[in-house]
Amino acid sequence: MNCGERGAPSERAQSEVLGTVLLLGLTVAVVGTTVALGGAALDDSQRTADFQRVEGAMTQVDSKASLVAHGESPAQRVRMDVRRNADLRVDEDAGWMRIEVTTSESPNATNETVPLGAVVYERGGDTVAYQGGGVWRSTGGGSTMVSPPEFHYRGTGGTETLTLPLVTIENSSERLGDEVRITGSGARPEQVFPSPNGSNPLLGGNVTITVQSDYADAWGRFFETRTSASVTDLTDRRVEVRLRTKTIHPTLSAGVSATGRSTFDTGGVDRLEADSYDSTDETYANQTPSDGAVIQTRDQFRLTAGGGGNTETITIRGDLIAESYNIPSGQSDKLNVTGDRRTEAAFDSLPAVDGAITARIDDVRDRDLAANGDYRGSGFDLSGDDVEEIRNDTFVDGDVSLVDQATLIVTDGATLHVNGTLTAEGTASRVELDSGGGDVEVLTEGAVNLTENATIRSLGGGNADLSVDDSLSLAGTASVTTGADTRLEVHNTGDIDIDDAASMTADEDKSGNLWTYSSADTIEFEGGVGNGVRFTGMFYAPQSAASLADEMEIYGSFTFETFSFDDAEIDIHYDESLQTEQPFEGNSVPVVSHLHVSRHGVVVESD
Repeated sequence: MNCGERGAPSERAQSEVLGTVLLLGLTVAVVGTTVALGGAALDDSQRTADFQRVEGAMTQVDSKASLVAHGESPAQRVRMDVRRNADLRVDEDAGWMRIEVTTSESPNATNETVPLGAVVYERGGDTVAYQGGGVWRSTGGGSTMVSPPEFHYRGTGGTETLTLPLVTIENSSERLGDEVRITGSGARPEQVFPSPNGSNPLLGGNVTITVQSDYADAWGRFFETRTSASVTDLTDRRVEVRLRTKTIHPTLSAGVSATGRSTFDTGGVDRLEADSYDSTDETYANQTPSDGAVIQTRDQFRLTAGGGGNTETITIRGDLIAESYNIPSGQSDKLNVTGDRRTEAAFDSLPAVDGAITARIDDVRDRDLAANGDYRGSGFDLSGDDVEEIRNDTFVDGDVSLVDQATLIVTDGATLHVNGTLTAEGTASRVELDSGGGDVEVLTEGAVNLTENATIRSLGGGNADLSVDDSLSLAGTASVTTGADTRLEVHNTGDIDIDDAASMTADEDKSGNLWTYSSADTIEFEGGVGNGVRFTGMFYAPQSAASLADEMEIYGSFTFETFSFDDAEIDIHYDESLQTEQPFEGNSVPVVSHLHVSRHGVVVESD
């Protein structure tokens, strides 16, 4: 016991020493960990600061290389301040851009691959590079754009222009120091397009731009932003963007086109006069009509039936095109053509439209608004001064009717699906398609009938679609109209009747704002005497038989399979602005009518 008691202080002393050692070890470990973590954080901060500094320096390289490349300065200098643990180099093999141009006149107008090269800063696997006139950054998770290349896409209405002055790195690969000097390559700028095989404006083809680069995904996003075109990722390092060139459509380039293989018989025409105007300038009434009208048929053109008929005169201020002609003896003075009367196959057969129309109708059906929108279990009737607004996607399970001065408004980007008919009549009943808050759509499963002074009006500056999976009829002074800044597309599958003084028109005679597509068997126009049918727009129904009776005035273009006439008095004013439009494409497909691509080489080396 005594021995044990005498040993207790010694054991306590040993415990105190051991505790001190452990505490000291723990302190050292904590301090070491703190220093290590702090060092890592400091290194990350330094790394971030270095990349930000280099991005700024590369932007200076971009700006000063542009001055040299375009001849505004013989030489420029930039301080890069590379510092340790990093690499700055010229890589002449760092990517390329291919420009391919096809047109109707030259299928191989241009196909040239331009090496881009790059000035690359690299640290720890991440890079910042000057390439193709832009600055890009790549990390393990992809690439981003720091500053854009000189890629300019602008213009509308036939002046869409793509200008691409490519700045390329011409000297061979080498390491660079803290100071770099940028000089010209000694070669004159090379014009890639226009080329000996292709010129502006571009018609009937495509412009394809392909980029191979470590920064391909950032290039692709840049193309999408600037052109609204779809970009295809060919590989991890290669992207492609396609722009359609302006195309002259075989029937939209004419005032009247008969697409079927049957005689274009004018025996039922009392009087027909055709001329042209350009709605991009002014209204028809405010300009002098031109001789750009074209009437064409894929079969025979016969002046009169039975060698006589009631035809007084047919005057075409433009061209007449047919596979053959039947002009009875003594009747030729009734036909006056100021342009060419050509004997040729006007165009090949056109694709059917029923599939495209059905696809647009099915697109609305597939949204299942009965389940996914506001559901109304029955139709509704509006009368007097009633106003009904549709602001959300809505399904109406029944018929909709308007009388008197009632108004139905579809707005705020809504889609209205009517599982029934739409009928409007009265002194001022109105269906308003207001695209000011977003594009709007209406689909009716049943017929649309407008009588008296009823109207369907599209306005708001956007796009509106009216799809009718049944018949469409307008009578009296009923109308379908669209504003000068608004595009309306009508899709229809059943027969169409437009009678009396009814009209389908685009404001200010801008026919490109009203497109009517139909797969109907028959389409009948029967104008009143002294105040006939008026149509301003593009009527595209290459599968349909059209019948025109009495008085009618057309601004724009008509395409039908066959035409028949009955006591017809017709004025046709072809809108030349339609020449490069395409059916069903609207404004959604990026186009380019003028292309300017040049190559400007620079040399980047240590100073």
